[in-house]
Order: sequence, then C-alpha cells, then structure tokens
Amino acid sequence: MSLPRTMRAVVCPNVPISPTELVYTTTHPTPQPKAGHVLIRVKGFGLNRSELYTRQGQSPGLVFPRVLGIECVGLVKDAGGGKWKEGDVVAAIMGGMGRQFDGGYAEYTLIPHKSVSPPINLPQNIGWDTFAAIPETFMTAWGTLHNALKLKSSDSLFIHGGTSSAGLACATLAKSSLFNVSTVISTTRAQSKIPAVQKSGADHVILDTGSVSAEVKKLTGGVGANKAVELVGPPALEDSCAALAPDGVIAVVGSLTGVWKSEFDPMVSLAPSKHLTMFGSGTIDISTAPLQQIVDAVGNGEIKLSLDKVFDIAEVGEAHVYMEANSAAGKVVCLVN
Repeated sequence: MSLPRTMRAVVCPNVPISPTELVYTTTHPTPQPKAGHVLIRVKGFGLNRSELYTRQGQSPGLVFPRVLGIECVGLVKDAGGGKWKEGDVVAAIMGGMGRQFDGGYAEYTLIPHKSVSPPINLPQNIGWDTFAAIPETFMTAWGTLHNALKLKSSDSLFIHGGTSSAGLACATLAKSSLFNVSTVISTTRAQSKIPAVQKSGADHVILDTGSVSAEVKKLTGGVGANKAVELVGPPALEDSCAALAPDGVIAVVGSLTGVWKSEFDPMVSLAPSKHLTMFGSGTIDISTAPLQQIVDAVGNGEIKLSLDKVFDIAEVGEAHVYMEANSAAGKVVCLVN
C-alpha cells in the first residue's frame, strides 16, 4: 500500500474565526494506518452546524489546530485489522471526529472501527455527492424517530425547523416504509422554502412567524401532534410543547438559532402529562443502523434526498459562508475528487 506523504485538508487553526480563515492546504501530513482504525480515502463529506459552532468557538475543550468534520464517505485504504477490505465503500460519523481527532475535511482520515459503517453497496444512480449527503443527517433523523420518539404509523409528527437538512430528512423518513406516518407537519421561516419542505413529504407546511402551536393544533383537530422534533432550539421549546397532544413526546435534537439556554417552565409547558426527551447522533451504533436500507431507498426514489449545493474541498470556507447565511434548504456537501 502506498500513501502520499501529504494531502489536501482544511484546517481550523484556532477559534473563533470567520469562514474565510479556515485554511485549505495541500501539504497536510497524511495519517498513517493504525490498529483499531480504518484509514479512509475521503470522497466527500456533508457540512453540519456543529462544525460551524466549533469554528465560532462554541465547542469547549478542543485543541487546535484541528481538521473539522464529523462525517465523511469514501473508500477503505487500510482496515487496521478490522472486517473491511481495501476499496470498500464506507461512511463514518461522530465518535470524536473533528473534535477529539482530525475529521472528514481532508483527503484521508483515520477513524476508530466503531464509527465506521459496514461496507455499503451504492446503487448505480448514487454518486459521491448524494452519498455524502446521507450519513450524519439521516442517521440523526432515524435515531430521533426510532430511538427517541419511538414513532408509530398512527402518530402525527410535528417538525419544528423543517428546512434544515435534519428536518427534511425526518419528514421523508417518517413518510417512508420505515415508519409510514400519515400526517407530518413541518415549519419554515422562508416562503421561498415551502416547496422544498413539501417535496420532502410534509403534508402541511407552516410559515413560522414566531409562534406555530395554534396552527399545529388547528391542523390536528385541536388535539396537537403526538410526536415532535425540535430543531429550532430552546427559545422555541415552550411553543413547540404547546403544539403537543396531552400525552405527546417532543425530542430536542439541535438549535438552529445557536441559543442553547432559555427560560423554560416544565411544570407549565409539559402539563398535563407531556414528555420531553433529546437525541444526539453520538449514541448511534452505525454498525447496526439501517444505513444501507436508507441508501437503497434514496436510490429507488422512496426517500427524497434534499441535496442543496455541492462545493469542492478547496471551497469549504465558501460553503461555511453559505451555511451560516441560512441559504440552504437541505444538505450542503463538499467533494474530494
């Protein structure tokens, strides 16, 4: 096996910095094979808000410089004693990627076995850009619906933050054969993004002007939604709880607002017997999660993939600008050709 001595990578030198201060280099040292780790030749990676927050200095305890990126897709170069073989198509997510060790914003990355998927068979109509848009987003969406909410086909689902990549993924997964939910209600703050939310499978789209609970109640015959996904964040939690049915469950997944704390009175917001939980993608076991099933469903058109824009690895700074401006309606991806 031959490896180049140096590689392309995007380095975050310190924090907080602007997107244009991310450093694209062609001379970053290439990681070397290591037992218990998979060396991946990265072909693409999705961008995530957690990487934006890290660059802004909101991820405490990290050591810089650091190659960011909590996910990637690519080809196995060395299995590090694992079950993979050279050339296998894989995805990797979380497990400390881009935080405790260098992540996916690079030509090669070295990932512990536990964070790497089994070999994936890509349908002929799925390229690296499409595949790169799936792992973190759809694993988060699946984990939220399956693990946190225990979603059933008889449930009505409310998604607050419906134009985020996770929100769009939750909608299309909920409508797929994995869950078969009959009613999905999603929100967007932009009139122009309503078609994207409808395309994802949402039955009803609410234009979010600051309070949406009354409209959710109206769409559910005054009862409220049985299950809810909160992506907007703590400032919206009280209103989202008000949109729940009396015994409903809401899962907090992220904060599109970037605000992580707010005044919240559970005695009022969760009465009479509503339930509040959360989901983090770090709990996903990618070795048993249905990634192949989701990839196949994207390939056959059952699951609608919302791939908004594709950049080159050298354009990561521009991609961060685009993401930070909330310009996307779906996933932003970078390719490493």
